[in-house]
Amino acid sequence: MKKEIDRINAVPSKRLFLSIIADYDLNTAICELIDNVIDIRFRNSKNRPTNIAIELDKNQQTIRVLDDAGGVKESELDVIIGPGHTTNLPTDETIGIFGVGTKRAVVALAQDIKITTRYGNDKTCRVEFDDSWLQNDDWELPVYEVDDIPQGTSVIELQKLRVIINDEAISMLKEHLQRTYERFLGNGIVIKLNSETLTPIKFENWAYPPGNSPMELNGTLPTEDGKTVKVKILAGLARESSPAGGEYGVYFYCNDRLIARALKDYEVGFTKGLAGQPHPSVSLIRVIVSLNGEAQSMPWNSSKSGINYKHPIFVALRDHIVQVVKHWASLSRGWEGNWPKNVFKYKSGNVVQYELNNVKEAKKSYLPQLPKFKHRYIDLIKQANRKVAKEKPWTKGQYETIIAVDIISKQHLEQKNRICLVLLDSTLEIAFKEYLLNESGERYSDERILRLFRDRNSVQEEIKKHFTLAPEIWKKINYYYSLRCKLIHERANVVVSDSEIEDFREIVQNTLKEMFGLVFDIE
Repeated sequence: MKKEIDRINAVPSKRLFLSIIADYDLNTAICELIDNVIDIRFRNSKNRPTNIAIELDKNQQTIRVLDDAGGVKESELDVIIGPGHTTNLPTDETIGIFGVGTKRAVVALAQDIKITTRYGNDKTCRVEFDDSWLQNDDWELPVYEVDDIPQGTSVIELQKLRVIINDEAISMLKEHLQRTYERFLGNGIVIKLNSETLTPIKFENWAYPPGNSPMELNGTLPTEDGKTVKVKILAGLARESSPAGGEYGVYFYCNDRLIARALKDYEVGFTKGLAGQPHPSVSLIRVIVSLNGEAQSMPWNSSKSGINYKHPIFVALRDHIVQVVKHWASLSRGWEGNWPKNVFKYKSGNVVQYELNNVKEAKKSYLPQLPKFKHRYIDLIKQANRKVAKEKPWTKGQYETIIAVDIISKQHLEQKNRICLVLLDSTLEIAFKEYLLNESGERYSDERILRLFRDRNSVQEEIKKHFTLAPEIWKKINYYYSLRCKLIHERANVVVSDSEIEDFREIVQNTLKEMFGLVFDIE
């Protein structure tokens, strides 16, 4: 049995506005307004040159956004306010689809809102509302005819801001817009921020190592309704490392708008067994995924600030993305320590193109074979001395210091030789102590060790009772100890040459080898 017994009012409460703005900041809200301008341009004339001027007033704490994308028809003004109202069709290749962006963006930014628009040469219309309108349940809003503004333009004026406008906020917004709309800037769209014309900032800064140039996969993906989405996956190694800024990982563009930046999570392959966890060793990897198609087919979230990992398009692409990320992460990690030689110096070349047709069904044979990597010195030394370190844990600090000297000696540091000198001599002195305590067979009290190590000569004389080094080696050890003392205790600067560090390192390594059985001669 089924019979109607009552009806309910499903008109949403205006509290809906406040409940959906929590995840909006200045950057995301301004982007929503720009997205709307780009979509108006698409509807009115796709190739129409469009100017967007954003004015942020620190003193008055106001925001003003002007555009000449064509304006909004009087009959369509409801789209400005009504949640879910939009003139965009899901089948359009636009940015807006959900019908909530502009509404929650202006409410997220301000308590006092005025939106003025003139479609073509029609009359100029304005709607305005504030927090008091949001407090009642009446959805009607008056439309005013006001003095004309230029044809085809719109102006959004925001006062009583919910955000703070300062120099830092303006600077962050500038960089965000330059990144987000880099494919639009200079291609029919001009954005000005406080009268400054923004220039695009791109993420493509590729290196072209022979046999491992960036690769681009081009193809299509079928959608559930029988349509297709154009797919481009561009991947390679960047010409500079960015572990601090984190500008490595996976980037997503949907209909040319940046949606997600430098993703480094499980869903795109950054996990053990694939690309590994995010780490400076893989900070050269950059994968840029570009999707173009109907708005309803884009895997973005409703605020266009991230990717919906459950969306069918992402699910269909995930395996390809993960495999590409894994490959280039392996290359970045394998060449770590030799990036200047193997990567950075190759500043020009060509991107290798692959046509996949149906990306979902394509095999992964496009990935180039990884080169045979030379194992890193740090890994080789650890592996070679693993057994000794297990039996004699006091030796671990000795060979790890040699690793540190090797790393420091390869850095572009003016004083690297002085640092290496101090490390090598300190390691040798500590090695003498560890040998006396653990290898000599003689018992040493804490008091005796403390007394001995007040004087280096006493230490070396004690070592000579248990361990033999050639006189010429002791002579060099004393020379380098004297250099260290001059460096620490005298006013004059001590110059330490590369050849001296190389010689002293060999002496220390050979001494550690004879004392503890450590291994440093590796291929």
